[in-house]
Amino acid sequence: MPGIYERDQADMLKLQEVGDTIYIAESTKTPFTRLLPRGTKPKQGLSEWPVQLYEDKGFEGTMDGHDISTFSHSEREKLRGYWMWLMTDGWMASRLANLTRTAGVKNSERAKQAADDAIKLAFMHEKQLLSAVDTQAEAAPATPYRSRGVYSWIQTAAQSTLPVPANFRPASGCAYTSALGSFMPSNMETMLEAAADAKKGPVSLVAYCGIKLKRQMSTWTQRQSDDTGVEIVRTIQSAADKKLQQVVDFFEFDAGEYKAVPTWHQLCTEGTGAASNYTTRSGAWLDMSMWELRFADAPAAYVCPPKSGGPRGYHDTVFILVCKNPLGQCYVYTNTDS
Repeated sequence: MPGIYERDQADMLKLQEVGDTIYIAESTKTPFTRLLPRGTKPKQGLSEWPVQLYEDKGFEGTMDGHDISTFSHSEREKLRGYWMWLMTDGWMASRLANLTRTAGVKNSERAKQAADDAIKLAFMHEKQLLSAVDTQAEAAPATPYRSRGVYSWIQTAAQSTLPVPANFRPASGCAYTSALGSFMPSNMETMLEAAADAKKGPVSLVAYCGIKLKRQMSTWTQRQSDDTGVEIVRTIQSAADKKLQQVVDFFEFDAGEYKAVPTWHQLCTEGTGAASNYTTRSGAWLDMSMWELRFADAPAAYVCPPKSGGPRGYHDTVFILVCKNPLGQCYVYTNTDS
């Protein structure tokens, strides 16, 4: 009796039993963007805002009958930066791909590709914000506007474009640039003291750290030298849970405290967005009340006119990262372990 059997069906005609989940290896977390306060909408490509320091006066005393002959006043300066237009490469689902029922895609390939494109924009955004790139004005034919990244805002040296005034750049003590393996609590205390001196009070910061830097700091509470100077590594073990614990997230020093938040491949990327040797070894200690993300155009989805090949679209945003005042913040910037 003639008939068709499973072995006679082409593989492409059979839906594989893999369910409705696509297993993605990459992390897409964006902790800095999530914690950033949102500011007012910028009105033009160049944004400016005032900053001020109080004059540090002495207390020599005043003679009876003294008249004031000169008067002082508080001075203000301004910080400046350009906004940035950030756009994905766009998405497309071909005419036939959008008709095919695909494992892991519940609705349509069009919806899947559009959703993935939105995640890509968020990831691009986080990388740009946590970068060391300087701000720049648009110049034809190939230089677009660019917003200043975190590391450029808090660097101790003057920037190339629209530099932060000298009085508002963090002191050299706020930066650690030597090998990661030599970064110890004493170095962190030095950085926090320099940041607290600028603020004239203890600091409370969030440290966005590459994973190697985070690991280095987690070992601080587990190391001790014996009488001969040989280093002993101590660990915390729970016999009941049979668990080895070597993680420290909260740190407190005399000059301030901070919470360490690991970032995986967003920090200190190259101008192209590629990870660098600095990415896993560096970190930025930020006062989140001094930062704002200002959108001239919030992240949005756009659908392009079809060109017969299939539906297509893209996502984009126009923004500027604003550092209200770089003082009272610090950073580690290194690309070597030893």
